Amino acid sequence: MGHLWRSEPMQLVQLFVQIEAAHDTVDELGNLGLIQFRDLNPDVNAFQRNFVNEVKRCDEMERKLRFFEAQVAQEPGVKRLLSSVSVDGAASSSSTTQSLDELEGRFDELEKELAQMNANQTMLNRNNNELVELQHVLTKDAVFFQEAYGNVGEPRRGEDARAPLLASGASSGVGGDMFGAAAGGVKLGFVTGVIARDKIPAFERVLWRATRGNLFMRQATVEQKLRDPVSGVEVEKNVFIIFFQGDRLQQKIKKICESFQANVYPSPDTTRERGELLNQVTHRLQDLEVVLTRSRENRKQVLASVAVHLQAWRTRVMKEKAIYHTMNMFNYDIGRKCLIAEGWCPKTATEEIQYALRRATQRSGALVPSILSVIRAVHEQPPTYNRTSKYTKAFQEIVNAYGIAHYREVNPAVLSIVTFPFLFGVMFGDVGHGFFLLIFSLILIIKEKQLGSQKLNEIIAMPFGGRYVLFLMSLFAIYAGFIYNEFFSLPMDIFGTTWHQPNSTSGNIPDLTRTYAFGIDPAWKGAPNELDFYNSFKMKMSIVFGILQMSVGIFLSFFNAMAMKRPHSVINMWLNVVPQIMFLWSIFGYMCFLIFYKWYIDWPHLPPPIPNPPFILPLIINMFLQPSTPPDPLMFPGQHTLHYFLLAVAGISLMLMLPVKLAVLKMLHNKEHNQVGHEKHHDDHHDHAGGVVHHQQDDFDDECLDVSHGDIEFSEVAIHQVIHTIEFVLGAISNTASYLRLWALSLAHSELSTVFWDRLVAGPVAGGSVPMIFVFWSVWFAGTFAVLLVMESLSAFLHALRLHWVEFQNKFYIGDGTRFAPFEYKTILNPEEQ
Repeated sequence: MGHLWRSEPMQLVQLFVQIEAAHDTVDELGNLGLIQFRDLNPDVNAFQRNFVNEVKRCDEMERKLRFFEAQVAQEPGVKRLLSSVSVDGAASSSSTTQSLDELEGRFDELEKELAQMNANQTMLNRNNNELVELQHVLTKDAVFFQEAYGNVGEPRRGEDARAPLLASGASSGVGGDMFGAAAGGVKLGFVTGVIARDKIPAFERVLWRATRGNLFMRQATVEQKLRDPVSGVEVEKNVFIIFFQGDRLQQKIKKICESFQANVYPSPDTTRERGELLNQVTHRLQDLEVVLTRSRENRKQVLASVAVHLQAWRTRVMKEKAIYHTMNMFNYDIGRKCLIAEGWCPKTATEEIQYALRRATQRSGALVPSILSVIRAVHEQPPTYNRTSKYTKAFQEIVNAYGIAHYREVNPAVLSIVTFPFLFGVMFGDVGHGFFLLIFSLILIIKEKQLGSQKLNEIIAMPFGGRYVLFLMSLFAIYAGFIYNEFFSLPMDIFGTTWHQPNSTSGNIPDLTRTYAFGIDPAWKGAPNELDFYNSFKMKMSIVFGILQMSVGIFLSFFNAMAMKRPHSVINMWLNVVPQIMFLWSIFGYMCFLIFYKWYIDWPHLPPPIPNPPFILPLIINMFLQPSTPPDPLMFPGQHTLHYFLLAVAGISLMLMLPVKLAVLKMLHNKEHNQVGHEKHHDDHHDHAGGVVHHQQDDFDDECLDVSHGDIEFSEVAIHQVIHTIEFVLGAISNTASYLRLWALSLAHSELSTVFWDRLVAGPVAGGSVPMIFVFWSVWFAGTFAVLLVMESLSAFLHALRLHWVEFQNKFYIGDGTRFAPFEYKTILNPEEQ
């Protein structure tokens, strides 16, 4: 666990790679994932870099892959093949022997083939939809004319279908054209087609107004939904036929049909012709259905072969794009015909990187091996790299959400592994509620592999990522529940209460020969002074926990100061950390001592009995406001003298943090200011000497090191120190009061659980109604789950997060670092795991 306390020591390395081995070298380093490359061309436009054409090729290939994926998603059977291919399996199969040029050629062929298939499929579907609509039009038209003949008898076969409607000797043209009646008759025409059912009322209204009522329209409902030939969407449609007189009305009606997106079809005038056309349409539909079926099967086979390789292709293209994007960050040495790269890597990974370079040289067949050298980083802070496992990753992310640790700074995630779930348990302490939380976390841990291989939604992904945090939170909630002796707000008499009642008329009497073995005695639950007892216990417990955690934070800043390799480390240790400890413990440490002392002493049985022991908070306030007035009563001999001593310690600590430290910093500033010119000249001469240099970097530079630079005014340092001192003094009070949230949330959780039990379970059970017992028990379970297990757990989590970020980490944590982001395929292929 030692590597968790501080980030990994980093070094800046320089790589000289031959141009023919550059691709394989970057590929090997991407598999290794231990170098964060620097951009050596920050002023060069992205479109002017050396490998911009290769990046554009990869972008085009990604576009084609997105097109393939969209086509696969349209076929449900093929889409299941795509979802069955895991990312890991695709990554392993992506190491194909095909070159990028061969892969690009195959993509081009597949894109053209699928585009041609889609065009043919669209045309066939359009023809099929039009034939289906025409079939319905012919069928419904026959019904229209059959109804018209119903009153005058059936027409002779081959006779004009409109003759009974107009004149006995009528002769007509092709459907939709004008036809002539007998001598003295009229000329009529008709238009027939299909239209969306929801457009019928507006369609009829517009036709009536445009023709001024000079038309006759019939419509019939089509029982099944028809696929529109233009949009391809299935809609409910009606077949219509419109009779009119005159050429001008025909033009108007056709324009109105076009505006309402009604599909108009030709229909013969005679029954025989309509029957023949209907037979032709039926046969064409059958033939077209066969062609459509074969076309779909062929397209499905092509898409199935694409789906099997799609994930592997995507992985390969993403890797190639990442490789060329990284190579664009390198410098191209024209004289040496090589690429020069720089990047940060852990010092412990040097051998692994060299081995990867040798493998890349062998793969590429390059004659000159790649060279790795360590160079000096000038005025640049190394990135922070904390190694984590699946158990510690979530805790590290909680700390990183506040800020990335400064390079080689003490990592608070180590202590947070214990303190974070512990403080949550203090606020969420209940054995029953903690047990439910434990079951949920165990389910996530047991199904870790199954859930980890799936793409989870945000609601499940968040608790799954923090499953081990939930596990420890549930354990500490159960532990605190045993301390509070609460199981769904009910007391548990596990070890036998120490209180007994001699008779029915007397009250409870404690057994002074023993104490309850673990936790609070169950007799306190339901006692008249229950709330007073729990309030006192939890409030004082919160103060003690807060002072301990803040003290640990100040001690961690002491270790940060020790890690510095400059004279300022001594100043920080003795004039910053030590005075802070003195001030905190002279006031609040004394408060904690009084808490334990008040718990330990049996006040009614002292030689001078004290029936009402003094309150601690007024005593501490009077120690500052009325230092000359002794406490009344004295809790122990010499208490008043101790107050003078503690006030003196607090005053000395403030003197050390402000005037004394400023004086020492002023002296050191003047001394370094006189030496800065000589050191700058020495560094410039050393840098221009040429060659690769190795040096020992400072493991950690604190913020106070700013005074060592000549361009920083001392007045700014003085103002910063004054603000820092005032902030610490006020923060010591406010942060201590902030820990009272442990008491408040714990009490609220307990009381809310008690109300739920008394009102929803205990009351109905006392009533004796069995149906109501089940009803109220269900309501109690739902309320417990929604309010106490979900909302209360989230509230306790957020408050524990606040205590760590604000009250604990601000004592030592700088958090101004940058995360180590190496070039790694795992992060590129799965960005959500970063």
